[in-house]
Amino acid sequence: MSLILKSIFNVWHHLSPDWLNWADQLAPAAQKINRHLVEALDLPALAQAAGGKDLVVLDLASGVGEPAFGIARILASEDDPALRGYVIASDIVPGMCAGLVERAVAEGIGNLSVVAADMEKLPFGAGTMDGISCRFGVMFCNDPDAALRDANRVLSTGGRAAFMLWAPIVDNPLFAAMDGILGNILGTGFADAGLDLFGFADPTLATSRVVRAGFGDVTITTHNPAGRIPERAAFWKPQMEMLFGPQLRAATDAERGAIDAAMFEALRPYLTDGHFQVPICFHVLAGAKG
Repeated sequence: MSLILKSIFNVWHHLSPDWLNWADQLAPAAQKINRHLVEALDLPALAQAAGGKDLVVLDLASGVGEPAFGIARILASEDDPALRGYVIASDIVPGMCAGLVERAVAEGIGNLSVVAADMEKLPFGAGTMDGISCRFGVMFCNDPDAALRDANRVLSTGGRAAFMLWAPIVDNPLFAAMDGILGNILGTGFADAGLDLFGFADPTLATSRVVRAGFGDVTITTHNPAGRIPERAAFWKPQMEMLFGPQLRAATDAERGAIDAAMFEALRPYLTDGHFQVPICFHVLAGAKG
């Protein structure tokens, strides 16, 4: 394993307990935005092209389950008999995979398997997948372009891949506040923690990377949802702990209190009638294998 790959692995290995801690609480919110990814994947069109064969969908960087669980439920539903299939959830961190298995069993999801895999060197044969999904994952690779090329390799002809990607940090005030405040108080921001959330933020450059990887019929859409969260809820904590868990565990009580106070003040402009409405902004980039 290369030093860079070890570094990436270690970042997420140390964060897997934080992801598991928040998984169930965040699942409903994740499912709301996942619909944009699933729509871009176009499962009904893939099922029609498969001619009655069960679909096989690979989810990359599955973390602790989304969107793999949501897609598996769609493919196991009896609402549309023509839409049937199986999901392979994958992640580079064994701890994430172990937690994912436990959650899948607890939720009774039977049409899903879990594989520990590096998305730059997938352990699957060429043309074996009908669809590929990836939610906020490909930007964290050592070589994202290699990951895109390998995704194209394992897709069958006519298969589709859909990637959810963060738009610029200036359009994501929660992340902008987090980066600045943690930098000021703990001396660590995204770059210091080895996290490149915004490597695909420019839609033109992101599209060109997918085209260079061999995809055709490439589309990109941008979405700006904003939830409505009670003023008393420290809603930044889940994202903050899932990205900076080790640093926060090492912080003092005074530092953690200062972080929460500073986050509240930074996001106060989005507070109306006792509720925060902080927008997030992301792209969904999709393409087909010709």
